[in-house]
Amino acid sequence: MIRSVSVKNIALIDKLEFELGEKLNILSGETGAGKSLIIDALNFVLGERADRSLIRYGTDQASVEAVFSDYLTPQVSAYLDDMGIEQEEVLILRRKMSADGKNECRINGRLTTLSVLKGLTELLVDIHGQHEHQSLAKQANHEALLDDIGGAELASARDKVKELCLKYRALKAEYARYGDESERARRLDVLRFQVEEIERAAIGEGEEEDLLEKRRRIRNTEKILSALSSAMNVLDGYDGASVTGNIKAAEGSLKTIESYDAAIPPLCERLDAAKTEIADITETVGEIMRELDFDAKSADSIEERLELIRSVLRKYGGSYQAVQSFYQKASAEASELENASERTEKLEREISEVGARLQKAADTLGELRRAAAEKFERDMTRELGDLGMSGTTFKVDIASDHTPDSVGETGGDRVEFLISPNVGEPLKPLAKIISGGEMSRFMLALKNIVAGIDRIGTMVFDEIDTGISGRISAVVAEKMCNISRTRQVIAITHMPSLAAMADSHFLIAKSVEDGKTLTHLTLLEDDTEEVARLIGASDYSAHAVPHAQEMKKWAEEYKNSLAH
Repeated sequence: MIRSVSVKNIALIDKLEFELGEKLNILSGETGAGKSLIIDALNFVLGERADRSLIRYGTDQASVEAVFSDYLTPQVSAYLDDMGIEQEEVLILRRKMSADGKNECRINGRLTTLSVLKGLTELLVDIHGQHEHQSLAKQANHEALLDDIGGAELASARDKVKELCLKYRALKAEYARYGDESERARRLDVLRFQVEEIERAAIGEGEEEDLLEKRRRIRNTEKILSALSSAMNVLDGYDGASVTGNIKAAEGSLKTIESYDAAIPPLCERLDAAKTEIADITETVGEIMRELDFDAKSADSIEERLELIRSVLRKYGGSYQAVQSFYQKASAEASELENASERTEKLEREISEVGARLQKAADTLGELRRAAAEKFERDMTRELGDLGMSGTTFKVDIASDHTPDSVGETGGDRVEFLISPNVGEPLKPLAKIISGGEMSRFMLALKNIVAGIDRIGTMVFDEIDTGISGRISAVVAEKMCNISRTRQVIAITHMPSLAAMADSHFLIAKSVEDGKTLTHLTLLEDDTEEVARLIGASDYSAHAVPHAQEMKKWAEEYKNSLAH
């Protein structure tokens, strides 16, 4: 439930903070006092769309914060887990909008998107107004509501359908991977060709890079051979004395004088080492020349090998690693298909068996839904009669297709609430009811039946008394009170009987301060005078106040009767 609300710079509201009671909270006030602004503020923090006109004139941003307590239902808990939001003792929702149109939404201080905020608040609060689209008016929610009414037996049947449906779909998906026999044969031929092509290619890791390097050398063979030949001429003496011969000659000259100078023998040793190094260099250059001559002769085979490698890479992933991955998967699939006949025969038997069980479970679930629907229809007819709609026909329409391929996780039924508010009129979907008064009473009757079932902890009614007066107004007040015993109710009303039933009564008023019009909200300790005003006594006459007192006494007695 909503524990408290803080509003800042919303239209005529400067700054407003108020705490709500856990049962029936009534908001009333003069026409034009700003009652709708409270709903606007709640809609804003609950994630409804809003534009910059909501920001109070002269300010650059508006914000609303709502604090919830006792809010954790299985649905809310699951949603928070899915969104990765930590569950805490209280839930704090905050939304801010700037004059430039930017929105900021936070859940327990964590920045989030408007859609995530909206998804959460739909599980927490149901706002019902003349033109609001409500959760219970949505056909998509009707099946779940009917299932809740059906109780534990129906829930168990639905769980069984879900279990079998998931198993059936898994079996069908596996079978579909195999295809029919001719498809498997075609697929196996393709896989075998691919596997054999990769095996024949026998590409080595890094082989393409090595071949490209060889090709680069081959394409520069003339330049490389020229340089190597020139170096060999110098080193080996093709055009005169060799480097080795010159070093040997120098060493011989120095040896003739080594006994005369101690520095000469080390020089002779170094020349001898250089002679050995030059001989090794000469041999290596020769080897390179011979290998280069061999590479030049194999140029065609290198080009052919590169063409093959690139063709295989292009077909199977573009890299050595991708080709290996493709090969492993293709080999595994080929092996699976080679043994597919035995597996598909077994799958066909399992699909048939599970499909029959699924259809039977869906039939059982459908029967339980129809039984729940009959009781629901009787209860709604009674409630609507109490609310002055005795000529109304209410119908739970259930269209079924329980063939295995048509059954989903919640069964094979499509549930929709239909209503005909007047005798002789055709049944229409609930969402298409036009009359505000009829919609208000229908929703109130529905809420009175399902109070505590749909698990939404807070209900907001925005002036649902449209088109309601006289004796029916007292019935509406009683039914609203009934709902508030199992959840929090916030209601804006002009109806004195409903105001008299309040557990917490807030007066909305408007004042002018420093040349600005502002809206205020006050919790009334004694709301007798406000009830009298709603009765119609502008001067709180001697007749209106006793009438209000009598009405409050009646309301108190009714509330006490519910406690026993």
